[in-house]
Amino acid sequence: MKAVLLAAGGGRRLGPLTERRPKPMIPLGNQPILETVLEATIGVGVDEIVLVVGRGSERIQTHFGDGDEWDVEIEYVVQEHQLGAAHALSQVESVVDGHFFVVHGDQLVDAELLGRLLDRWEEIEVPTITAVRSDRPTEYGAVETEDGVVRAVSRTPTDDPPFLVNGGAYVFDERVFDVIHGMEETDDGDFGMATALQRLADGGDLSAVFHRGPWQDLTYPWDLLMTNATLVHEHERAEESERPGVHDTAAVSGSVALDEGVSVGPNATLLPGTSLGRNVRVGANAVVSNCIVMPGARIGDGAVLHDTIVGEAAEIGSNVTAEGGPADVVIDDTVHRGVGLGGVVADHATLGGNATVSPGAVVGCDVVADGGTVLQGRIESGETVRRA
Repeated sequence: MKAVLLAAGGGRRLGPLTERRPKPMIPLGNQPILETVLEATIGVGVDEIVLVVGRGSERIQTHFGDGDEWDVEIEYVVQEHQLGAAHALSQVESVVDGHFFVVHGDQLVDAELLGRLLDRWEEIEVPTITAVRSDRPTEYGAVETEDGVVRAVSRTPTDDPPFLVNGGAYVFDERVFDVIHGMEETDDGDFGMATALQRLADGGDLSAVFHRGPWQDLTYPWDLLMTNATLVHEHERAEESERPGVHDTAAVSGSVALDEGVSVGPNATLLPGTSLGRNVRVGANAVVSNCIVMPGARIGDGAVLHDTIVGEAAEIGSNVTAEGGPADVVIDDTVHRGVGLGGVVADHATLGGNATVSPGAVVGCDVVADGGTVLQGRIESGETVRRA
């Protein structure tokens, strides 16, 4: 059985983290989201995987290659123009047959849920989706069901939350291509999955499996922090002999993930929900709590970071402070109030000593901020922030 992983999405609302990487390659728990999804499909017996890629495809192909490291065969299909999930799925029609999994590569899923989807297919042989409860709608559509049969899928829910939404994992057959053919582009230039699913539902060919376990829509930066914390929650603390780069006076919580080559200085403190990527360096007396720190980043002596995402090779100077959320953050002209985001410091940004990251600040790639500056709101990539 094959699995199709849709990995061409742009992740606009996660910018600037997605300026230099596809959204599915953002690391959570020190592993790209897409790798976690791929491993879940392998866990349910898949041995052939089709990756639909778009912008930034080279990064995905370099990481996964031909699949030998995971003992699977990986084939790549390029979606030249990002016109939505249904359009991405249409690109694989010639390389799949029979029934197959489809999973959004930027949405975590586990093998147990995929197994339930497959069980439902084998029971009734009808295209089947995952339905979950959520306090906010997703771009994949809101779902209305009756006795396990999907009656409607819409991009905009009509009821009060919690909504029943499409969870982003499916078992399909050739019927999905039949409904995609002839779909018309929406006003915003999208061939969306919700429209394709509604067409299946109209024909009585759509079932749902309900997922009642943990599920998080990965749309905004604070979603990444919440899911990262969940992934590292059960992470066992390595024995000191297995953490050669961690100073013996440093305090490291059990709910912390450390990748290879991490260096942690004297009297530094790593608190729950934190993942440090490969070759990250944390200085003496620094405090890092509920943070995602991507490979090659540097955190200076005495820095204090809470609820913060630090991009690849970013430089956080000594005594920099990010006090953490809650914060009010504007994304796509919408104000999100009271979210758990201390800040985002994107790839290769440099913050001078004693700088302050105000709650909810988003600092773009290659930003250079003088020491002692206060960073607020959104600072576009490449800008320089001078001390007044």
